[in-house]
Amino acid sequence: MTDDTQQSRSLLAGERVYHVPTRPPRDYAGVMRDTRIAERAMRQHSIDRVISTGAQIALSALAPASTRRIPFTYIESATRVTGISSTGRIMERVPWVSRFVQYPHAENAKWRYAISVFDGFDVEPVEGIGPLERAVVTVGGNGDFGFRRLIDGARHALPSEVKTLWQVGSTDVSELDIAGVPSLPSADLARALAEADVVIGHAGTGTALAALAAGKVPILAPRSIAHGEHIDGHQRELSSFLSDRGLAIVREPDALTRTDLDSARRWRATLRHDLSAVEL
Repeated sequence: MTDDTQQSRSLLAGERVYHVPTRPPRDYAGVMRDTRIAERAMRQHSIDRVISTGAQIALSALAPASTRRIPFTYIESATRVTGISSTGRIMERVPWVSRFVQYPHAENAKWRYAISVFDGFDVEPVEGIGPLERAVVTVGGNGDFGFRRLIDGARHALPSEVKTLWQVGSTDVSELDIAGVPSLPSADLARALAEADVVIGHAGTGTALAALAAGKVPILAPRSIAHGEHIDGHQRELSSFLSDRGLAIVREPDALTRTDLDSARRWRATLRHDLSAVEL
């Protein structure tokens, strides 16, 4: 069983699940092969609507939904703060797809705005902070790109006595004196985040959301194209947005300091309960 399968089963326990392989960015040939899985799901069940939160898998469901005239809603990923993803640009050419962005400034004739996943969080100050004993350092689940700069920066900033979970993805840490794990099930990561005094991560949507859901204001480091850490600069845009909202502290990996650790610990993320339902 792969880590991705374990995480899916944890997140969707009790639900009927059709597992789709993890695809690298822009693997459209693989995405089209996955159409068979979406076709089987729609053939076996009565589907009233297809909703995608903005990933390549949306393309796998598009063709079988189209042939059955099933209404299709595509919500662009919260990762895309100022631009539209490659999948989103394809969806723009399909007139019967309802399209939403997660940022009001991105709304235009082709895209509507309703709500963002980050609208559900607020922050409040913490009265007094205890000793720094536990930390989580995570580079996310992207298996195609390592992020050694973040690992090195976190090692420099964290005191050696702090008990740290190192989730390193595909980053090679074999010569370092840390016990890194490529990935771990979502339930285990959520538990570690909740127990941590501070969270340091790459500026990915999943990492930011997981930290905020655990009540932490994370320290985020955006990946860099120049360093071969990603295919575009969307993490820098996302981290800037989160910083402006006070939902994250943003630093370059080699600029992390112990002062940053204390600054992050002086804030707590909270869930908002005053949001109204939206019609998609």
